[in-house]
Amino acid sequence: MPSRTATPVLPPDLVVVTGANGFIAQHCVAALLRQGYRVVGTVRSQAKATAVLEVHGQHPRLTTVVVQDITSRDAYLAQLAPLSPSAILHLAAPFTYATTDYERDLMIPSVRGATALLEAASQIRSVRRVVQTNSFACIYDADAGPSPGKTYTARDWSPLTYEDGVRAPNPPTAYRASKTAAERAACDFMRSCRPQFDLVSLCPAMVFGAFLPGAAPRSIKSLNTSNALVHAVVSAPGGGSNGGDAPIPPTKGPVWVDVRDVADAHLRSLSTPEAGGERFLLAAGVYCNQEIADVSRRVLAEASPKLRTRIPVGEPGRRESHLHFGVDARAAEEVLGMRWRGLGDCLAELVPQLYGIEHGDE
Repeated sequence: MPSRTATPVLPPDLVVVTGANGFIAQHCVAALLRQGYRVVGTVRSQAKATAVLEVHGQHPRLTTVVVQDITSRDAYLAQLAPLSPSAILHLAAPFTYATTDYERDLMIPSVRGATALLEAASQIRSVRRVVQTNSFACIYDADAGPSPGKTYTARDWSPLTYEDGVRAPNPPTAYRASKTAAERAACDFMRSCRPQFDLVSLCPAMVFGAFLPGAAPRSIKSLNTSNALVHAVVSAPGGGSNGGDAPIPPTKGPVWVDVRDVADAHLRSLSTPEAGGERFLLAAGVYCNQEIADVSRRVLAEASPKLRTRIPVGEPGRRESHLHFGVDARAAEEVLGMRWRGLGDCLAELVPQLYGIEHGDE
């Protein structure tokens, strides 16, 4: 679908960030503020609104509004229409594995949440672009298995349907179905309603990276799913303070991207007119847990040698990329101008922070 936006969305334009208290959203808000945008963050409670403002130092160009029901077009309209935003970064979406009612807790809020936001935006004539944060889950076909030799791109789609999500055998499958169904619903809305704005779809892989100052969770139990995978590697379960001999857990979701690059992609999606109507896979590449262990031990060798001893040694240098699919994110590089951070850059900040968060569990 071609772009409808002839001019980019640039500072000091007003940008809405839905779900502004989320891990990726917090980085998006910070990046927008650094670039000179005015920002309105939506959250689901006043307590979260207060927390967002505190994380960003009560920034004068940041305000928050409460939208308790993310499936309500009217709730979004009531809060956003008077503000006349130029663009919306839509990151608010449900994520939980603690459910057995997949339709109620995942499918309906994901799909209806996506369409409600678009319906509201279509009635706010100032909106020129919506950037929807989706997931590699919308691209990946889990039933195809490891698929060595397969390379996923932004042209691939998960085959999961809404009905697959409702009848899913487990929460991870239901979650993947919810993300896919929500993105398809957004595409259907754009084709059928042809609103005044265009839509950019971003599909990030596993998002690793440090939390903003003041935004880190107080407990390891509260980590976001992707950073929890890193902690599982570097915490050497059962290994105590010297975890070198502890086993390295199996790799899950072997495709990754730095959270700062995901935020950058959101900003570039606003400022690049040619991005309108496009879909982008955001991925620095593939990884395995042995690589996380190797890189973490290396980056901590001088900075934190005592912490380094907690990280399992495993089989240094062993890699798993030949055992599973690959990814091709060149479209994001060519259209958005993305350049991906390396795993060392990411883990050098993240791993010490994860160890610091552990103190909240003591």
